[in-house]
Amino acid sequence: MPLRRPYAKSHHGCGQCKQRRIKCDELHPICSPCRRKNIQFSFYGDDKPQRPPRKPEEPSYHAISGLNGGSQLPMLDLELLNHWHAATVDTLLHQESTREVLRTFVLQEALSLSFLMHILLAMSALHLSHYGLVECRQLYTEVAMTHNNTALPLYLPLLSQVTPDNCHALFAFSCFVPMFSFATHGPNIESKAQSMSGVIEVFKLIRGAAFVVSQARPWIEKGGMCGLLTVERMRGNTSIKLHATTIYSLLHELHAKQQQECDLELQQTRDPALEHATESLLSVLQLCADTDKAAVLLRWAALVKSKFLDALTQDEPISLVLLGYFGAAIDFIIDNWWMEGWGRYLVNLASDRLGTGLGQQLAWARDA
Repeated sequence: MPLRRPYAKSHHGCGQCKQRRIKCDELHPICSPCRRKNIQFSFYGDDKPQRPPRKPEEPSYHAISGLNGGSQLPMLDLELLNHWHAATVDTLLHQESTREVLRTFVLQEALSLSFLMHILLAMSALHLSHYGLVECRQLYTEVAMTHNNTALPLYLPLLSQVTPDNCHALFAFSCFVPMFSFATHGPNIESKAQSMSGVIEVFKLIRGAAFVVSQARPWIEKGGMCGLLTVERMRGNTSIKLHATTIYSLLHELHAKQQQECDLELQQTRDPALEHATESLLSVLQLCADTDKAAVLLRWAALVKSKFLDALTQDEPISLVLLGYFGAAIDFIIDNWWMEGWGRYLVNLASDRLGTGLGQQLAWARDA
């Protein structure tokens, strides 16, 4: 059956959706229908728009160097910290218990480890760059990049020094970095031309997050962030199983056909990295269907081998087809502001690189 995009029923939608008499999915700080129509801040102020965050009087980079003492308060950083607590957290997680982890435990860790504070401020600024005043969006984007560029050099050396004391902050950081990277490398960012290298960079960051978990899981399970180790169910989304099952069936059929077309000699020389990537994507789609947890899709980026990433850079056809299927799954199953447009972009990127012939294997995804 044809794939249809999901929506969530609601009796408590935002004022704008009620006025337009359409379904509202109640996502905060702005629901999906209002986001698509560029209607700003639909949930601030109980069904009536609230004034968006004010534009700083002097967008000086001296004000965003971190919470580092001085004669003048870093007002822009304080604005970002408030926005993190009041709005950004609600867009990253769906369960209130795990949201509270980000508001309290993660923030407490960030007060003593500056690299974590910088990534929190970067995420908050990036969120404002998507939904704040149009005239302020470029400023918030630049602020986000500055905080991120400050955080990464502080974070990367610690990956070889994971301890019970810093593992919680490293784990939190490793969760935010892929989100930030998806948003800043996304197809909607006009200032950066997209390419396969940007996709691979995001994949590597996700793999880095998985590495932190593998090194420190026993410690994390005993700490305040243990709840973040369990992937949430998407609130109100009943179509995850349908879409994941449909895409699984399409990929399974294609994989079986490819195996049948290979003679014995080709089977013996089939690239193990490509075979592993195919089986991993099938497993992730099956897990997504079984658990109704959309975020498990991103595990595929951590599961594929380095040689698969090399195959992508070389435009190897099977690797591109798998990337297209992965993009289709993201497009239909995951609905987060920091991944907006990514699924469709991956489908189009893979199709373009495959060309008119092999690109037909992704025609269903392009036309859906």
